[in-house]
Amino acid sequence: MKKRPWKSSLTAIMLGAMIVQGGTAAWAAEPSTPTVVAPTVNYGLTKDIRAAIKSVGETPTATGSQLAVTVRLYNGGTTQNRVPEHELRVQTSSGISYTLKPSASNKASLQPKEIAELVYFAAIDSKEIGKIESLSFVNVDLYAYPKVETTLLSMPTNQVWYGGTGSAALESIASAGWGQEFTISGVNSGLTYKTVESSLQNTATGRVAVVTVLVNNPGAGRETVPAFRVDAQSESKNYEGKRTEVAPVVLAAGETTYIHYAIPVESGVTLTNIVVLSTDTFVPKDGGQPSELATAKLAINWPVDGANATTAAYTIGKPITFNAQAKVIDKSTEVSLMELHLHENPGEGYKTAVAKFKLTNTSTTPVATPAFLTELTSKLGASYQGVRQTNVTTMLNPGLSYVVSYSYIVPQSEDSESFALKILDAQAAAPYTTTIAALQTDVQKEEADAPLSLYPFDLKINDISTSMQTTAQLTYTYKLRMDLSITQQENVVVDNNFSKLRFEIIDPAGRLVGAKDASFAGPNKLVSGVQMMDVSNFSTDQFTYPFTIHVYEIIETQNGTAKRLLKIIK
Repeated sequence: MKKRPWKSSLTAIMLGAMIVQGGTAAWAAEPSTPTVVAPTVNYGLTKDIRAAIKSVGETPTATGSQLAVTVRLYNGGTTQNRVPEHELRVQTSSGISYTLKPSASNKASLQPKEIAELVYFAAIDSKEIGKIESLSFVNVDLYAYPKVETTLLSMPTNQVWYGGTGSAALESIASAGWGQEFTISGVNSGLTYKTVESSLQNTATGRVAVVTVLVNNPGAGRETVPAFRVDAQSESKNYEGKRTEVAPVVLAAGETTYIHYAIPVESGVTLTNIVVLSTDTFVPKDGGQPSELATAKLAINWPVDGANATTAAYTIGKPITFNAQAKVIDKSTEVSLMELHLHENPGEGYKTAVAKFKLTNTSTTPVATPAFLTELTSKLGASYQGVRQTNVTTMLNPGLSYVVSYSYIVPQSEDSESFALKILDAQAAAPYTTTIAALQTDVQKEEADAPLSLYPFDLKINDISTSMQTTAQLTYTYKLRMDLSITQQENVVVDNNFSKLRFEIIDPAGRLVGAKDASFAGPNKLVSGVQMMDVSNFSTDQFTYPFTIHVYEIIETQNGTAKRLLKIIK
């Protein structure tokens, strides 16, 4: 007669955090409401050792099926206890039993109060295994004849991962909404998680879905983020993800942090879900290569329009609020967007947008200049990657502000008057980016007679004219006579890294006949008042008149010189 599965004191023993922190995620009324966690039932294997199921998976393979089971054991005694000799078997609804192989890394004994995980695996050349109902620890006495089998413990399997893709395949696991806090059932951890951002990014090797997960430690002690995986799925295919953080992620009590998963996907694929999977390592006893066993625990719908940081209305010049977990910008560094302009570039075939950020060190010691990326998104959803100026000071001195410029090349057809501006961290999930702030701001308009804004300078061109002279070679060169009014904001550092002005002289045929760059810093810097500028880097053997003067702001970037047209003077 088949023995009944027994439990210590004939009842399930609830160990709480001693063995398992986790359970099935349930829908929450608000995204910030903690997920209700169903406690895991633990069963007595011996007088002191108790067992709980971490994961059970039955997944299809090319030739059949793969069975994977992980069981957690806890020694509640005061002395070392040996794990009883056993076979691990799974029982199906059709009455068939399968024996799984133990991993070579499984422990044979447990120290007092120790927790250990035992991993089992079997490859079955059959696709007709059916539904798994329970698993058992069975002791087999090979020295008795006929052999004697004793069931030490039988546990019902309430959640089994049956593999596959599409909505039907996910019915066997829990589900949660995007942005809803969840735990991972069966995993020995008190950490909670929440999806906060998703994006599809193009790389040199293909398209990658990047998912950012916020981790919170609500407990009273330090915890390490356990090994788990996040995959993406379409209706017909699974795409395996990988955590970008290589080193262990450890959280102190009450601490939160981000972890990131990069999931290579095919171009044009429509993703439907992300799947959270616990992972375990199976080591064959015959010396073969270890393999990762992944069991899905939770499915989360992929957001239809992506899930990015919500853009907030922004006023030019105000300090930007960053995500609390953002590490690329020091807490004592205040960042403000001071300018955002969009201009035509005659003869270039595209427009140029320029954003200028003021970085202020509010502390009493020097801090490193933050290296962040930026991206503009138009009203139609087109995104333009910003390119930072080439030379940037490496340190910010206390009490001072520095200006860093970013340029964006946009098509001539771009007519947005308002953009979403994202500030990106390129380090946390390198080589991918994550959003640390998102702003919605208008492009600044310049009035015809108003001073030109080149923060921290305001520049007014009171008068400008050209003169011509003939060289000994009977060619013509040109000079500019300018009357300028320049004012500068206080406590803003301007050095040779700052952008320059370029004056171009254009003849009636549209040809460039002279050009000169002028700086706001250095011995020959632009100053208020009348000054002459020799525009002699071009020469021509014919004289034409009248001339048009194009005034540009130029920024040196790693992609070359970015030009922002400021004014056309005829």
